[in-house]
Amino acid sequence: MVSRSHLLIAGLLSVAALAAYSNAFAADLGKNLAGESCQTSGALTPDQPTDIMCGGAVVGQISYVPAPPDQTARHTALAQYVLSQSQDIDCGETQWTGASALKICTLKSNGWPRIVIGADAGGRLYRGEGAPSSLPALQAAIAQDAHQSLEQSDSSGALSALQAKLPVSVLHAPASDFAGYAQVIEAARLAGAADNYADAESHYREALGIEERLFGADSMIVGQTLADLALQVSNQGRFAEAAGLFRRTSPIIEASADEGAHARLDSYLALDAANQRHYVDALKFVQQATAARRAQIAAATQANAQSGDAANAVPVSQGELAHALRIQAEMSLRLDDLAGAKAAAEEALWIVTDEPGLPLWWRADTIALVGEINERAGRVVAAEHDMTDARDLNLKLFGATAPTALADLKLGAFYARQQVYPASLTAFRAAFAIAGNDAIARREIAAGDVVDFAAAETAAGDPATRDADIFHASQLMTSGMADQTIAHVAAREAAGNGALADLIAQEQTAEHNRDLARVQLAAEYAKSDQERNADVEQSLETKAKLASADADGLLVKVRQDFPEYVSLADPGPADLAATQAQLEPGEALVSFVFGQSSSYALVVRAHGFEAVPLAIGADSLVADVSDLRRAFVPALGRLPEFDLKNSYALYQSLIAPLHLDGVTHLVVVPGPVLSSLPLSLLVTEPAAPRDYQHAAWLIRKYALSEAPSARAFVALASESAHRAPAPRPFLGLGAPSFTGANGAAGAKALADITESCRAAGPVSADLLRALPPLPGSAHEVQTIGARVGGSRAEILLGGQATEANFRSQPLDQFAIVYFATHGILPGELHCEGEPALALSPPATPATSTATDGMLQASEIAQLKLNADLVVLSACNTAESPDGLGGGALQGLSDSFFAAGARAVLASHWEVPSSATETLMIGVFDPANRARGLAQGLRQSQLALIGRAATAHPFYWAAFTIIGNSESGTARTAQLTTAGH
Repeated sequence: MVSRSHLLIAGLLSVAALAAYSNAFAADLGKNLAGESCQTSGALTPDQPTDIMCGGAVVGQISYVPAPPDQTARHTALAQYVLSQSQDIDCGETQWTGASALKICTLKSNGWPRIVIGADAGGRLYRGEGAPSSLPALQAAIAQDAHQSLEQSDSSGALSALQAKLPVSVLHAPASDFAGYAQVIEAARLAGAADNYADAESHYREALGIEERLFGADSMIVGQTLADLALQVSNQGRFAEAAGLFRRTSPIIEASADEGAHARLDSYLALDAANQRHYVDALKFVQQATAARRAQIAAATQANAQSGDAANAVPVSQGELAHALRIQAEMSLRLDDLAGAKAAAEEALWIVTDEPGLPLWWRADTIALVGEINERAGRVVAAEHDMTDARDLNLKLFGATAPTALADLKLGAFYARQQVYPASLTAFRAAFAIAGNDAIARREIAAGDVVDFAAAETAAGDPATRDADIFHASQLMTSGMADQTIAHVAAREAAGNGALADLIAQEQTAEHNRDLARVQLAAEYAKSDQERNADVEQSLETKAKLASADADGLLVKVRQDFPEYVSLADPGPADLAATQAQLEPGEALVSFVFGQSSSYALVVRAHGFEAVPLAIGADSLVADVSDLRRAFVPALGRLPEFDLKNSYALYQSLIAPLHLDGVTHLVVVPGPVLSSLPLSLLVTEPAAPRDYQHAAWLIRKYALSEAPSARAFVALASESAHRAPAPRPFLGLGAPSFTGANGAAGAKALADITESCRAAGPVSADLLRALPPLPGSAHEVQTIGARVGGSRAEILLGGQATEANFRSQPLDQFAIVYFATHGILPGELHCEGEPALALSPPATPATSTATDGMLQASEIAQLKLNADLVVLSACNTAESPDGLGGGALQGLSDSFFAAGARAVLASHWEVPSSATETLMIGVFDPANRARGLAQGLRQSQLALIGRAATAHPFYWAAFTIIGNSESGTARTAQLTTAGH
């Protein structure tokens, strides 16, 4: 992601301060508007806020100062006192009822309603601030301390004013809503500050649920949280979903008179555009935000000047302007406007350095940006100084966590560009060391970082460890959709184990406390020199270290007590030697690392390793993949031409540079970019247009299979050697009872179910029924079942192909499990969804996800399988909005592996059942299977290529073996023979 978005630290800390209280010396204050019992946290002391608790949570504060002896001066003094201590709230005009004052406000940090009351009683001036429902408790606290009752008209007048302004749901909201909301917003912002976008998203969704219930779906507070949520979704690369959220929030915010909210939305839209590398659009949005922030500052400054009251002037912060300027500088830099980038970055740096109270990590981010600008301008020494300072400041603020790792990655890339390779390696290794213990830090590692590291290792690394280090680093990158799917699988696994769930909750709480302690310490560092306190800083440093040690200790305990969970949720990279030990002499494992403009292919052989630079980048590769995939979408009953010239060019870029002498079987770890393109359809020599039958397809040279990762390859190969064979041959499901239309209507139905946002409950049966039918799949399953299992095959078709019927089978008894149904393979996971297989909807509405007909990846992973092979014959990775759902297919395969399957044979597009039957019959032919799955698939594909009617790759290239391609070779060949 281009940039992180952080809110002002004052808002974060003000919310965090509500988390705890002491009930010593509590005084009973009666009930709040929600009917909860309230009390003070202790006796009131002059000008020292005392907490008000209702329902066990802090909901407000009360304080007082002695009243002036001059009766006529009291009104003015009370008005000024009510205005004090209000830097985190925006308030309307003061409303007076007798001697009492009321202000209806909102918290700047989260938009939550807040009230401030003032009273002149018992020779004291009182100020109370809290949630709207706390009004009676605040009034009771004043009355008790002043030893006199407030005028009835004053109390009722304040309540009437609230009732006229705020909805009943807010006035009667229990304290648990306020306290829970405060905690979840705090957690969301801490997660966002630490670049933990997935956790931030989860917390913002929880906050949104509270807001929509209390304020309504179209309220301003909901609009602001939708914008926060949209940005976190965008930061995870789910741009279509983020666009939908921005479309929801835009009319809400645009209808508001809050110019600050308008500017923040423009900043978020700029960051979203930048995440998509639409830098011109991003610059336009952020320039609007910058102009709005300048206008706000000018208006506030003018209002203070006109008031003539310097003592009570409203503080004017330029922090949000600095934030917008930093984004503007980044976009200008991306668009090669060095002068504009320099001017904006230097102004931002001046603000974050000069203004106390702003988050110190803004300073680190801005210094790093200035370093990038200096590098581009040729000021290399200054750039090195800036980037080193930024890294050191992040280390001081965040310790060995994600922000520090990101700073080290930037420093390593800088040194690599300058060809100072030893320093580059030092910085990269520091980042990788952090990533080894921090899953969030691993998400910061991009393919470009690994490309730069490989170049530095090749130039200056230790020959004795170079190969292993490059191979290790290549596995630290996230694989997008597949990793998100496994995260869901791990979460479901944890939820089903009470002891594990409790330990993970403790670990998460400890990490939260660690991050909060660091934020509090950063706030102390950010104060002016006159306000800083060395003792407080020392105490907070100790607190942060203890919290960090607690989090680290709990992480170790999770790894020690639950190794199987860790191997699923965080398996770590595979060792090079272990990978080589699983490769046969004629095999090579090839993994790709695609940077933006240059890439590497890593070739692992049983006795060798090579890192081969490739002159192709991710952007051009995505375009090439999309272009080749167009040939697999029939139009008006005809197949488009497959571009053999482009296929050959892609072969020249990807495979031709590799040294593959003696190799007969390629195991490919494709990564996110290549996961939607079977490499079998590349051609190794120039070919005449449309001459598919005689083209030099890659499958003519090699048997091909895929592995989701090197770790999965090693694990599946080692596990297969120790598994007892399943006794029953075949379980097949096909032709589910879908009644939707084909063509455009069917595509829309698939899109609807792919993009549907649903909670933890079952999927709508209507969504499943609307899917396009697969009538030919019944004959397909019956034919293959008879071929493989004969009379012993178990087959579920039509209305019998339900999730409940599938689960009722002895799943660990089947060697082959065959699904001829739609795979829900989104290009991006909407609303924390996951890939799935669609089965027949139940006859009566489902009450749980276990019987709803949507077999999700996390549910699959909890099944108990012993299958040599799972077949997914009607999946279509082009059904995602971007036409590239291969990552979801990899994630779905990972789930089957977690359940106990050894290999998955899956389609990338829907092939006519007749061609599929022919292909599968060839795959399961005993002579072919005796050579292994990959060779069996290859022979079957070659047979289809040899026929003019099926030589177009649409008919034969869709299927890919994922996993252990030798799994159960002899066993399944025996079963096939028995079936005959």
